[in-house]
Order: sequence, then structure tokens, then C-alpha cells
Amino acid sequence: MKRLIALLILLVACITSVPVCAAQIRVYVADMNAIGVQNKDEMKAMLQTLLASRLNGANLMAVGSAAEADVLVTGTYVTIGKIFSVDALAKSAAGTTLTRAFVQGESQDELIPAVGKLADKLSADLTRIYAGAKPEAGTAVMAAPAVFVPLASAKSNIIKNEQQLHKAPASEFIKPRDYEQGGTGGWLSKRLNGAANLLAVGKTLSDGSRQIFLAEDRRLVYYRQSVDMKLVAEAELGNSEKILALDTVENGDGSLDIYLTILRSEELSSQVWQVKGDKLELTAHNLPYFFRSFSLAGGPKKLYAQAMGREDDFFGSVSEAVRTGSVINLKNPIKMPRYGNIYSFNQFRDSDGKTQTIAINPDGYLVVYDQEMKELWRSNDKFGGSELYFQRDDDDNVRVTGDKQRWVFMNQRIQVSSKGEILVGKNDGFWVLGNARSYKKGAVYCFTWDGSSLSEKWRTKDTQNYMPDYYYDEAHNELLILQTVQRPGVATRGASSLAIKKVE
Repeated sequence: MKRLIALLILLVACITSVPVCAAQIRVYVADMNAIGVQNKDEMKAMLQTLLASRLNGANLMAVGSAAEADVLVTGTYVTIGKIFSVDALAKSAAGTTLTRAFVQGESQDELIPAVGKLADKLSADLTRIYAGAKPEAGTAVMAAPAVFVPLASAKSNIIKNEQQLHKAPASEFIKPRDYEQGGTGGWLSKRLNGAANLLAVGKTLSDGSRQIFLAEDRRLVYYRQSVDMKLVAEAELGNSEKILALDTVENGDGSLDIYLTILRSEELSSQVWQVKGDKLELTAHNLPYFFRSFSLAGGPKKLYAQAMGREDDFFGSVSEAVRTGSVINLKNPIKMPRYGNIYSFNQFRDSDGKTQTIAINPDGYLVVYDQEMKELWRSNDKFGGSELYFQRDDDDNVRVTGDKQRWVFMNQRIQVSSKGEILVGKNDGFWVLGNARSYKKGAVYCFTWDGSSLSEKWRTKDTQNYMPDYYYDEAHNELLILQTVQRPGVATRGASSLAIKKVE
């Protein structure tokens, strides 16, 4: 009898242990991104196939859809010069980040072996995580996916009564409805041809439509926005020219000037255009300035300019600009903080009426300065972020950077309303390393100064695409958000969309 009982116990132990030993982690390799290569679609499909086939083994099984997977793997392939890097991110089906891994190589001949190494790294990490214990060196672990228990259930053994629970006010949490309270309702355009980098708003016409101007690298596009976006006119620049900024200024006679800050062969050669009927006409050209029109400290909208130096990308003071034909007269220079330039700063007034300066520094942090340009406050999070850039010769630093040219990235502009509200854009990306930038989502934040720091008043919901530009139309209390829905390629200009949200 004892022998029979022992055999039954052994049989039960074997039966219950088989599923644990035989269980495999089901992995789905989702879309792979490719940056800096030609034939991106083919490269994406190839990487996806290579990685999926190498994630099949004793512990992992590649499946054909995300619905049947325990783990979703995404990745990015980037080439910078001759060097490539393949980065992968593994998440659970619930969206929790499990592990990251990367490999790199110096030629395309190393790509296939590198993907194999990447699969080995992911397999080892996922096996360890789902086994629930860290294996010793040289040992293999095989187990069924671990069951993750919410933290709340663990805490329930400690908190014994309701008096020990201190619930945070509901206002401390950003719920989906509250998350979008900065811009609610609104309007969304259809797909617009061309991946625009810049946005500017013109006049509201007699029929109620609004002038909207978009700029790509070498193209200015004029729309009328009402029920939909109606394309009115386009103007294309030369191959050696690149548009860095787009601004509009309404003149005293009711006409509208469209300022294009243009770089031509590493020198500024900016232009002024005007709308004549349903056409765009060039009014002035070869202007050696960066231009920007904005409301300094929430005041009236004015035109400002800054020069470019031989060594300094932004040279001298930012000053008010007045145009007479092709002549620009500068006046009322503005005292600037260190690292501040015409596109990275603004001013606001505190509760005592004192003027403070706010800027995005080269590292992406918001910094507030007093009237003596001493730092008062610095953000913990980075803001701004743009894929728009220009290049200049940088022979002096080529040994350090390995690049004969210096990459200068433009930034999200800071707007200040008449009420002292500070608006700034923020882009986040899956690949931001040195000169390789590819952002995937953006949002607009609104802050107020409480006397010691910036306090967040509201922010918009994250866009599902890169946000190259935005504009707060205070007269209509509307926020215009430009999105890139398709990036430009060899045979396509890409595509954009424009969202308009009512600010409450």
C-alpha cells in the first residue's frame, strides 16, 4: 500500500511538472523601423523576418499576431556613416516594458550575425524575467510565464482599516477627460500633401475662412481653412535653399507679410512674400537675418530679427525689425540669456510686474532668468525637440565630432499670452541620439509662474505623430497643432495634418 501511494505521488509530480517545463513564451515581432537607409519598407520587412525566426527556440516561440503573444518586440535599425545599430524593446501584452537590448556593427556583412546576437540577448532576458529568478552563470532556466500580482494585493496585508488610507484628491490624477482639457473639441483636417516643418497663421477673411501657411524644406504653401483646407497657391525654392522659419506680420495698411528665413549655401538669404489675390508674390529677398514674429511678454505681436556670424550660428542681439523695401532697420535690442537665441526664448511678467526671461537651453530644459539674467528656476523634464536643422562647416571640431559639418537644430518656440500663460511644445521620440532624431509624439504644455517655479495649468493629449510646430491663436482662443502623418522619402513629399482645438 505504501508503495502504491508513493507511485501515485510520483505520478502526480511528473504530470504537474510537464506544463512548466514545456511552456514557451509566445513572442510577436511587430513593425521594425529603419532610419538612414534606402528601401526602408524592404529593410523593415527583412529585419522583422530575421528577428522572428531567431526568437524560435526551446524557451521562446514566435507567433504570427499580437493577439496570441505574451511579449511584443519592436525595434529600430539606424545607420550613421558606416556604423549600424539595431535596438529592440520588449513589452508585455499589457504594455509593461520588460527589457531592452541592442547590437551594432561596422558593415552590412555583420547585420545577420548581429540580429542573431540580439535574439540571444532578448531570449536570455525574457527567460529570466518569466522564470521569476535570476539564473546563475552557465545555467539555463525554463519556466512558464510568471503571474504578475498587482501591488495593491500585497499592500492589503499591511493596511488594515480605512483610517490608514489617505486618498489623494481626484484633481491630482490626470484622467482621460482632464488630460485633454487644455484643448477640447475642435477640428481636424484631411491628409495634406507634403510633410510640413512650419506653420503660420494669417488673416481671417471676410467669408470667415482663415489664412494658413505651411512650409516644407523648399516649399511655401498657402491654404484657406474653413470647413476644410483649400489649397490656394504654392511657391517652390531652389535646390540650394532651405526654409528654417515661417512667420507672418500684418501691416498697418491691412496687407500681410510672409517672412521666410532661408539658408542658402550656409548664408542667410531670407525672403518676404505677400498674397496677391490667389497668388503668392515675392516682395523682398536676400535679407541676411533670422526672422521671428511673436508677442514678447504677451504684448503686441511684432517682428524681430537676429544676424548670423561667421563662427556663431546666432550672432548679436535680438532686435525689433522694421522693413522698408529690401532694407531692414533694427531697433530696441533685447538683453538675452546665455545660449538664448531668437527662436528659443520669450519673456513674461510676474505678479509684481517684473519682466522675467524664459528659454530652452541647448540640453532641452526650460530655464527662467531674472532681470539680471541670473537663473531662478530650471525644469526637471526636457521640452522642445525638433527634427528641423541646418548645417555649417565645422572643420575645427572634426576630430572630436567626426563630422565636417555642425548640425544646428531649430527648436519649439515659446509663446506667452496676454494673461501671462506660457506655452511650449514637447516632442518625445524613440530615437534621439546625437544628430539622429526621429520623434513619434508631441504635446503642448501651458504653464504659469507662481513666484518660485512654473506650475502646469494644462497640457494637450499626446499626438500620435511627430509635432513639428504649433500656434496659439489667442484672438480665437484656439490651439493649432501641425502633425507629420507620413515622412518624406525619395519619391514622395510625405504628408501632414492640422488639428485645431478650442482652449478652455
